[in-house]
Amino acid sequence: MKKIILLTIALLIFSTAFTEEIRNDIIQINYQKKSLAKAMVLSSLFPGAGQFYANRRSITTYIFPILELGLIAGYIINYNDGADIESDYEKFADQYYSREHQHFAEHDLINDTMNNSQFYDDHFRLDDENTQHFYEDIGKYNKYVFGWDDWFDIYATDTNGNTVSPDWIWEETTSGKNLWIGNNVTNPESDYYNSNYSDPYNIYSDYRNEYIQLRKSAEKSYYKSSMFSFGIVANHILSAIDAVRLTTKHNREYISNNSQLEIKFAPIFANNTFSPGIMLTKRF
Repeated sequence: MKKIILLTIALLIFSTAFTEEIRNDIIQINYQKKSLAKAMVLSSLFPGAGQFYANRRSITTYIFPILELGLIAGYIINYNDGADIESDYEKFADQYYSREHQHFAEHDLINDTMNNSQFYDDHFRLDDENTQHFYEDIGKYNKYVFGWDDWFDIYATDTNGNTVSPDWIWEETTSGKNLWIGNNVTNPESDYYNSNYSDPYNIYSDYRNEYIQLRKSAEKSYYKSSMFSFGIVANHILSAIDAVRLTTKHNREYISNNSQLEIKFAPIFANNTFSPGIMLTKRF
């Protein structure tokens, strides 16, 4: 009887050690740990790639690539729209804005007898080339309104279409200097003339207003494209974070599932005798 008990104890000790060795071997064979760094880098470069590496059945494996395609499409569409509108307003300015008209009017303003200030002498700095500053300035500053065809035709020509000196309106400042504040109409029969030009203190041009709206439309499209570009960057960052989360979850679940496999040696009592036995159990 003592021999049977000792044999049973020995079998239990042996089974414990042997089971641990077999368990380790099984885990080493069947389980390969996913790399967090690899998953993060993959999704940083190509959103969804790290998720595919960690667990291709995850829904985020497909969400991030779809978002990426949508964001890229949004960026390209809006950027191209902005570029097209920019080309349109530049062509518009080339057609309806004249540097010769601008220079004629500004020189006349400087030499007007009511001008008692040297401010206007250095006030005008319109680029002679079609630079970015040129296209910005002719819509941004009132002092460059003279070059628009409709303004010049209404305020710097007579009823016969001849160029004349504009009728400048001045206002005296507290320092005693005169400031240009508007113009009287010199050609009310101009085809461009409408109610917008009836107020002599309204420094206005329909062409200029249309030009400004075109520029605003271009800026709006460019702004949208920049928002999509931020979205693309954010999608890469969020995808990388999610890939790390998904990989960590995969590693934990895989280890947990495989550790439920147990192999035990235990004595079995049958036919009034003890016999060594092997038991394989799996927890679900």
